[in-house]
Amino acid sequence: MARRYVWLIIVGLMLLGIVAVICVLQMARVALSPGQESPQAVLQKAQRAFIAGDKTGFLDCLAVRSDHYKAAAEAAFDCALAAHNLRLALTERYGKNAWETFLSLQADAAQFSAFDWLGGDDFVSTAAIEAKGDEARVQLPAPHEALGLRREGVWRIELFPRGSGVREKRESLVRAAEALSKARERIGQAGATPESLAREVRKQIAGER
Repeated sequence: MARRYVWLIIVGLMLLGIVAVICVLQMARVALSPGQESPQAVLQKAQRAFIAGDKTGFLDCLAVRSDHYKAAAEAAFDCALAAHNLRLALTERYGKNAWETFLSLQADAAQFSAFDWLGGDDFVSTAAIEAKGDEARVQLPAPHEALGLRREGVWRIELFPRGSGVREKRESLVRAAEALSKARERIGQAGATPESLAREVRKQIAGER
């Protein structure tokens, strides 16, 4: 009987040790990723990293499950930054409606405006966040779907949900980023207008010559 109690005590201590290790690891993850203690905090951190052009800080805010996810996330950052910079350049050169004109001529305008929230001054402070346990959803401006978040010790953004085809998305994002960057370089050249630049970008993304 005494031996049984001894084993019960040992097993209990082992379980307590496991729980303690898990708690320490979770605390370490929070310490390594400050600013991700809540859904709103990680959105703000991602936004600040994006505005600062800090790709490493931005990727730290994302749920990255494999090298394919990381590559797609890097391409998403490049595409979002290229779209943001093109929007600023178009607006400065051609007026406040230039970006809307550019988007209206794209086959998939949503891929360029999906990350507009990153450059918005008041998005994080006014975002509608619905949190439930270790998951949360953030409503993006129409027509975009809600953005998913997940708590994995710290909160991270689910930019690419499971089964979303990250390899194909990465290739599309890379092409888009290159096309947007080329369009920005063309601003101010002879014959360049929001309409002509939009057509050039659309052709490049479609693989046309």
